[in-house]
Amino acid sequence: MRSYLRAMLVLHRTYRALPFSTRLHILIRFLTAPFLRVLPCVPRDAKTSLEIGGGHGVFSRLLADRGLRAYAAEPDLRKLVRVDGVQMIAGYDECIRGTFDVVAILDVLYAIPIAQWDSLLLRMRDRLAPGGTLLIKEMDPSARLKNSWNRAQEWISMRFLRITMAETFNVEEVGAFVERLERVGFKDVKVKRVDFGYPHPHMLFVARK
Repeated sequence: MRSYLRAMLVLHRTYRALPFSTRLHILIRFLTAPFLRVLPCVPRDAKTSLEIGGGHGVFSRLLADRGLRAYAAEPDLRKLVRVDGVQMIAGYDECIRGTFDVVAILDVLYAIPIAQWDSLLLRMRDRLAPGGTLLIKEMDPSARLKNSWNRAQEWISMRFLRITMAETFNVEEVGAFVERLERVGFKDVKVKRVDFGYPHPHMLFVARK
């Protein structure tokens, strides 16, 4: 509870000057995504982080609150705002250079055609320092009821609300995705369900370079 309240306070201080509609979007994103269950998987000795498709920078801001030098790349210019402690970068991952202790891709792969996943994951491997940690959060297609609700919500977001650049919805079975991560060179791949209490079937993949 203490970490939850601290996160809410940090995010309030960070985004309080933004328009109400933007703050509401950020609040809903925080309440419906298990960011606080992903944070414990960040190594304590990590110094730098890169988030791909960082949106308004919510997860990166929480990383910065833990003392990391946080960078977030986001191609949707509508979401680029000033975020204390986070270097927000306009663009896709190809514009990033250097290496990081942590690379996070949270709720992004579904919007990318599966045929492009391997090349993205290879680029993320290159962005990781030796022994670095990859964090990927996506949805579990085997949780059929929750996944149906998630698909409906994303369809509304894409077609009516226009709050996301996504035009497709792609998911892969957990076992197949673990094999994919290993095939492109990641090791010690671990899978964690982080959806308890959430309406969406959140699944976290943690791997090392």
